[in-house]
Amino acid sequence: MTLTKKQAAQLCIDAIDSERKLKQKVVIVVVNIVLISIAISLITSWYFGLACLLICGLLGQFAHERMDNSIQARKILAMKSLNWQQSELDNPDLINKLNKIIG
Repeated sequence: MTLTKKQAAQLCIDAIDSERKLKQKVVIVVVNIVLISIAISLITSWYFGLACLLICGLLGQFAHERMDNSIQARKILAMKSLNWQQSELDNPDLINKLNKIIG
């Protein structure tokens, strides 16, 4: 897939933003899983609550890994389209460079 420099820069910015938001979303999901498991434990029995916690935790972990892989793939694609090295992702001025390309 060939991207223009502008598209690649936007893709990289979006991937970095998604990576930042992913951490917040994980916290929200974990809190919800725990609350639902506690509610199920109180309504039924502790082992149903534990089963809910384990199953939802497994599904949450799977979803997190898929999202993380997707974000990393978008970053790699953007770097290849811009003909930059992967080490450029660690540059603190990366966002400024990408915004200059877009603007």
